[in-house]
Amino acid sequence: MAGLQAWRVCKHGAVRPLLLIDAAGELLLADVDSGARYRFDAAPILDRPRSRPGGGTTRTAVWSSAGNWTAWTSTSGAPDGGAELRLHDEGEQENRVLAPAVDATHLSPSPCGRFLAHRSEGPLGLELAVSDVRTGDLRVLERGGSVFWAWAPDSTALAVHVDRRVMVIPLDGGEAWSLTEEAGPFLSPAWTPDGSVLFASGGAVVRCGVDGVARPVAAHHGAGRFLADPDGRRLALLDPDAGRRGRVVVDLLTGESELVSDGPVAACFWSPQARRLAALELLDDGRLRWLVAGGATPLRFEPFVPGARWVAEVLTCFEQYAVSHAVWSADGSRLLAVARDAAGEDAAMVCAVDGSGPAERIAGARLAWWADE
Repeated sequence: MAGLQAWRVCKHGAVRPLLLIDAAGELLLADVDSGARYRFDAAPILDRPRSRPGGGTTRTAVWSSAGNWTAWTSTSGAPDGGAELRLHDEGEQENRVLAPAVDATHLSPSPCGRFLAHRSEGPLGLELAVSDVRTGDLRVLERGGSVFWAWAPDSTALAVHVDRRVMVIPLDGGEAWSLTEEAGPFLSPAWTPDGSVLFASGGAVVRCGVDGVARPVAAHHGAGRFLADPDGRRLALLDPDAGRRGRVVVDLLTGESELVSDGPVAACFWSPQARRLAALELLDDGRLRWLVAGGATPLRFEPFVPGARWVAEVLTCFEQYAVSHAVWSADGSRLLAVARDAAGEDAAMVCAVDGSGPAERIAGARLAWWADE
């Protein structure tokens, strides 16, 4: 069994499917339970001769559960030898090129599944663009030295952080709405259900609503890194006490705070149901350890050595990845990381958050994310 038929058996018959990039740079769909794998570039590319291999090295990829498609950047398989952005829709029998000559380093599907935001190098610096996955139309929204963003819940706009500016850019071509020209040292903005935008400015995380007034909601410390939960009610941020480097959770309605970890934390991720927070504690020997808070008692798991590519691409920008790439399974029962095994090879590592059983490992994964629904 091969091609699309194998894809459907693997994807729709799998209880726990992963999207992963292996050591050779190939993009695969892998079933944690059966071990079955499907290689995306095994399918032909629309409007290209079948004699030409799909080929190429995958830089990064993303799964859209709303759109039921996968997009990835292939860096060496285009006819001219350059990079291109490819897409596989599960309703189609072929891959297609969504955007030629685009070497995107981060991909972010819209909540509705219709659009894909992507960042790449342009002649004037980093470019944030949005592609329509149905028509292939591409629009560059912003350029700058550093670019981070977040989709509005209704997919009509993006909140964009470029250098020290924060703005809301509508997709309909309307005028951008400036929120500040003096943003603090943070990465990605976030949206709340009422349409407000969260960002760092003036030593605090602030919320800016439709009235254009930025109101402080929580003090921040250090790099000003924070992550809002899916309900937009709680923030995980660096402890405002300069003597600590841990994570504290602040309730935006009550103002109450809770210390999650009093040691260094590399990254954190809210569960899909917004009830639990998984933090990666950084140990003295350089290993990481999952800490899951939000239950009756915090749970800590076995330390592990993280994969270098996973650290560089995901953990350094975890705020951006947390909303587009799933570290939690859709049912909130498992966590995913990329860890180095005893032989020095990277593998996807799946841990049950209730602490039951040893971690499961899928060998040969440099990057991995959940692709479940």
